[in-house]
Order: sequence, then structure tokens, then C-alpha cells
Amino acid sequence: MTKYNQDAAEGQQEHIETLPLFSTTDTDGRMTVLRPGRRVGRAAPLLPWLLAAAALWVLTGCVPFGALLGLAPTPAISMFLGHPVTVGVAVVLLFVAIGATGGLYSRAVEQFGQIRVAGLFASLAVSGGLVADAGVLLLWTLTSDPSRPFDLEAIATSPTIPPEFGAVVGASFALWAAITLLRLPGSIAHARRRQANIGRLRVEGSSFTGTLTAVSFANRWLFDLPMFTVEVAYIVDGTPRVVSAHMRTSADRVPVVGSRMLVLTDNRGTTHVELDSSNGTTFEPDGKYAAPDG
Repeated sequence: MTKYNQDAAEGQQEHIETLPLFSTTDTDGRMTVLRPGRRVGRAAPLLPWLLAAAALWVLTGCVPFGALLGLAPTPAISMFLGHPVTVGVAVVLLFVAIGATGGLYSRAVEQFGQIRVAGLFASLAVSGGLVADAGVLLLWTLTSDPSRPFDLEAIATSPTIPPEFGAVVGASFALWAAITLLRLPGSIAHARRRQANIGRLRVEGSSFTGTLTAVSFANRWLFDLPMFTVEVAYIVDGTPRVVSAHMRTSADRVPVVGSRMLVLTDNRGTTHVELDSSNGTTFEPDGKYAAPDG
């Protein structure tokens, strides 16, 4: 098996092992997983990937901002950025930037077990790279011709695309980057807190064997992953109890009612449920909960 195929197989296996995903507190992208044996995620290992992806978006954004949106300090630079060879290189860099951003997203999911945090890292790479690109080009453009006034009315009156238009587009990316940057620390803290709870329950919590007693389809999907609400019954000191949870899974891994579950609890009232795959699990027929086309 080649290294590429081996990595793909390992990625597919990891995807299978983390689905279905359950949460008694969160839903959608905030649902968090901690794979057995993994530590609570850290942001530091993602920073090189974030900077590399952002740098690629800076290089990719030179052509649209400089040649199309008016942010070129001189006509010669504008012509260079609009040259077919330069555009071709930019297209290649675009695919590389997309790949690097996808790698950042995957590693963020691996670190924090949460697609919300991963999406914020990817968004920051794209928006941060493009706003840096726009800022540098705008500053260069303005300093190359200090006598030219910066007037937003030129967007409507100029016969050509003025730098003001590129500045407005760049400002939109700046707003996107700022909102993402403000949301990221809290989202990281939330994911780490959830992972820490799961890890603590596995070590210190009380474990009970439960049974999946109800699976209710929410009639919505996160990307192509169907969302459910479930109920798990278990017994504590002879007393039956039921815990409700949200479930996100793939269409081919929807456990049937009666599947064996593990329920982890502690005296703080924290509860975590997960599928007991050691007992074998039967899944609903593939395609029954597949996302609709379009």
C-alpha cells in the first residue's frame, strides 16, 4: 500500500471511529469528540499551518486585488498581474491554498474534535491572507501617488475600477477576519473544556452500560451528516434512568434502537454517552438518511 493510500485509509478509519458522535450539551458544529488516547487539543501545533495557508492566500489574492479591483500602484504592475502567465500561476496557487486550508481544517478537527473550531481556523487563514494582501497593495498604491485623493465616491463616478473599490472589498475581508479572530479564543476554550470533561469522565467517572431506546431524526443535515436526538436508558443502583443527547453521524452509520451504549457520569452532573462498539452494532440501511441532492 502506498503512503497516500495508507493515509487515506487511516483518515477514513478515524472518520468511522468518531461517528456517530453524541453530546448531551451541544449540537451541530459545537459537538466535540476526544478520541481514546488523545490529549486535550492545543492551538500551537496549528499555527505553522495557519501562517502557511494565509501566506498562500496572500500570493493568490495579488491578481484579483491588483489586476481586477484596482489595487495596483502603477499601470505596469497592473499589467503584470493581469498577464496570462501571472493569472495561470495564481490559479495554481489557488488550488495549493485550498489544499493547505483543507489540511489546516483537518488538523484542527484532529486537535480539538470540533468542526466549529476547525472552520474558524480555516476562515481566519482565508480572510487574514486576503486582508493582508489588500492592505499592503492599498498602502503601496496610496504612497505611490500621495497627491491623489482617496474618495469613496470614485466607486460610482470613476470610468475604471478605482482603488477605493478594492479598499471596500478588503475592508469586508478585514471585518470577516476580525469577527473570526474574536470568536476563535472562546471556541477553542469551549472545545478544550468539552474534551477535558470527556477525558476526565473516562478516567474518574462512573461507567454504566446503556441501551439506545429512541432515535428521532431532526430532518436536517450538517453538510451531508444527518442530525438526530436520541435517548439512552441505563440503570444506577437498581433505578432506571434515561439521558437525552444529540447525535451527528453519517448516513451509513445510524445505529438502530437497541444498540448498546456506554454512559459516563460523575458527581458534578456531567454526562457523556458513546456507542459501545465492542459489542457489535447494527446500523440502519445505507441511504435512508442520506442528504437530499441540491
